[in-house]
Amino acid sequence: MIINVRTQGDITILDLEGNLVLGPPVSTFRDQLQDLVEAGQKKIVINLLHVAIVDSSGIGSMVGAHTSLESAGGQCKFSGAQPRVMQALKMTHMEEIFDLHEKEAAAVESFGAAS
Repeated sequence: MIINVRTQGDITILDLEGNLVLGPPVSTFRDQLQDLVEAGQKKIVINLLHVAIVDSSGIGSMVGAHTSLESAGGQCKFSGAQPRVMQALKMTHMEEIFDLHEKEAAAVESFGAAS
């Protein structure tokens, strides 16, 4: 799992590349998110454009990201989920819980609309 972290104003964007599956990929993702939350980041977009596969552990790490940020008074949004990833999210009904956006720009803009 490769994670590129960048910012756009007060929004942190995580570009994930690789499969979000049990083992080092999920651990890397969780550690990166925890570091950002501990550093006080409140608005995070997780870009899933280059994630081809997500398993139950990957979905669990996404739930963890969502709840960690909400507990810290922040928000987590997801963008660019590919069809196979969206299928996994729909099968687990996570599309009803997560703030999902087709495009990264829409996810970034939604922070302004929610404020």
